[in-house]
Amino acid sequence: MPTFTQLFVAPLEFGFMRDGLLVVLLIGVTASVLSCLLVVRRQALMGDAISHCVLLGVALGWLAAKEQGVLWGALAAGVLSGSAITFIERSGIKLDAAMGIVLTAAFALGLAIISIVKPTGIDLFHVLLGNVLGVSAADLEHTAVGCALVLATVALLFRGLQFWSFDPVAAQVAGLPTRLLHYVFTVLLSATVVVSIQAVGILLVIAMLVTPGATAWLLTRRLAPMMGVAAAIGAFSGVGGLYGSYHLDVASGPAIVLVASGLFVLTLLLAPRRGVLWQRWAQRRTRNGAIDDDLLKDALLAEREEGLALTTALLGERLGVTAATTRRSLARLARGGLLLWRGDRIALTPEGERRATELVRTLRLLETYLHDVEAVPIENIRAQADKREHALSADAVEAMARLLGDPRTDPHGHPIPQRDAGLEGPQVLRRIAGQSLAATIAGQGGRVSMISDDRADLVGEMARLGILPDAHVTVLAHEPDGLRVRIDHAEPAGLSAEIARRVFVMPWPRIVAQRAA
Repeated sequence: MPTFTQLFVAPLEFGFMRDGLLVVLLIGVTASVLSCLLVVRRQALMGDAISHCVLLGVALGWLAAKEQGVLWGALAAGVLSGSAITFIERSGIKLDAAMGIVLTAAFALGLAIISIVKPTGIDLFHVLLGNVLGVSAADLEHTAVGCALVLATVALLFRGLQFWSFDPVAAQVAGLPTRLLHYVFTVLLSATVVVSIQAVGILLVIAMLVTPGATAWLLTRRLAPMMGVAAAIGAFSGVGGLYGSYHLDVASGPAIVLVASGLFVLTLLLAPRRGVLWQRWAQRRTRNGAIDDDLLKDALLAEREEGLALTTALLGERLGVTAATTRRSLARLARGGLLLWRGDRIALTPEGERRATELVRTLRLLETYLHDVEAVPIENIRAQADKREHALSADAVEAMARLLGDPRTDPHGHPIPQRDAGLEGPQVLRRIAGQSLAATIAGQGGRVSMISDDRADLVGEMARLGILPDAHVTVLAHEPDGLRVRIDHAEPAGLSAEIARRVFVMPWPRIVAQRAA
């Protein structure tokens, strides 16, 4: 197995390796810093367009002054390509289309000239794919000067470039010379592409002008730290790719780009908050948290308001989830000290009751807010509240309570637990709710005190009939499929047995009911 010295120290005995490392470090840092501006401006194709146009500049520069004209021809082509893209865009063509037109035309023309003239001293393979291990002293000098000028300009104009990149319209309104910044940025890109040709080549420089910035974008949104992270990624990609190129005997450009791409893939998967795996873990955690909250809430309602014994099967049925999901939720809540779970026996701990009461309070306050403030139909408020309740903070809940005037009941008539108070037991609830309309004898009636909200379709039918809290209803007759009732002195109407079981009334004295009939 190769030792550390053999892998990393021995190659430095060669001068071309030392020069190559200096070049890739310079280009890796410089291209990565500019890549952040390209990513923020959502103009990744700009680097692609300029890099392709540089080939035309290489060909024209050689025609004009042989090897001495290649560098200046490439730089001029890069700057002119940026100007051409801007000119075409102002005609109404979209930016990406303008970039595509310029880069394909310039690249094709450059290839045509090189294929016809066949200039000596220009290796098309190295121009396209790079040859960092073949850098000369002059190449190293040009690269160092070019990268230093680019980085110094970015540092000098950082505030203006930052403002212009994130919000060009606001920058223009604030009086910044946005057009000048655009041309300066184009020159910086062109210079970076030109000095990068020797290391990664024209076709692959786009990766170094996008990938490090995109990788850093997954880790931070602040431009200065983003540039620092991108520079580190670019430097590591350059050094790692160069060593890989040396040991595996592959072209340096593809090796450098593959390392940068590998870092991007790892970051895309593992980045905190924005990585794919992190987001999936966060989504799963959020989903499990919602299930746990719903189980706690349903356990409290079943025990306190309905007087039911808590079992795994009962809670799973109320939640509408599988038995395995219910058991996993119970296990999490038991580990958190919110309930006791032994076999099929379940009991909320004092902390569990406190948390469950907060959840019930949040749900019923939110239902009241949706109904009273946002005018959501009563049959839809439960579904919408279920979607929103888990995202509300304690401060938001209390602000909502103050806005609503600390209501005592929700739109369905269910009692809202008051702050730092528990939920009433089933005996108190029966005293508040009265009796089921289905249990009310013919000739009797009362004021609707509460309706069940477990079925949105039935709540919608109740709303259509007007049988909602505070409505007055009189039972006229019991029928095979339900009841015949009169609601608020309206014409008699039929109620299904399902609705009758879900409507609760406070009975009137019999004489009042007889007069109402």
